[in-house]
Amino acid sequence: MFQSGDEASISNGGGVSERFAELAKNAFFFLESVRFRLAKSEPGWVSYESHRASVDVIWDARSGELDAYVGLLPRTGQSHETYSLADVRGVDGVPESELRTPQVAEDRLGPFVQKLAADLRTHAQAALGGDPTYFRRLEAFRAAKSRAYMREMKLRQVRSEADKAWRDRKFDRIVSLYTSVEGDLTESESRKLDYARRHLSD
Repeated sequence: MFQSGDEASISNGGGVSERFAELAKNAFFFLESVRFRLAKSEPGWVSYESHRASVDVIWDARSGELDAYVGLLPRTGQSHETYSLADVRGVDGVPESELRTPQVAEDRLGPFVQKLAADLRTHAQAALGGDPTYFRRLEAFRAAKSRAYMREMKLRQVRSEADKAWRDRKFDRIVSLYTSVEGDLTESESRKLDYARRHLSD
């Protein structure tokens, strides 16, 4: 998610040339035919707005990360939530393995910016139309992705600690750790849990 607090670092971007902005304006010019207007053009950031939605196209010269973000224009007093094109494509059924944000050097930006614009046209029509129901789907998708990430982090921690407990034959610790994630255990881990439980009951 792009946040307004990132604005200064992207805009100033360490001497970014104007090349990105020109490439982005050329590639995303089609937005002007669907009632968007160019709202911002800076070295690392080009933004469009309609009366309902926004599109931000951002390239971070330091990391090379290139992405586009869509959002509903907020009402007074509301925050401006935006969703990456990866989220948009994910909601549209694109596999997780294909949702990585590209990292692109300035001299290779052209085809990547063009593909970003093509993906926006293909997958983001509901977002461009400012459909509130669609943005609720995006919010739910991002929340589910966040929960999955946190679950994966917990599994990694549990597995690291359980491996150590197994080597140290601390069966009570193994039972405690594996029980906390029992629904996500592999067959091997389940056998270890069963073994540790039997050992404790003896």
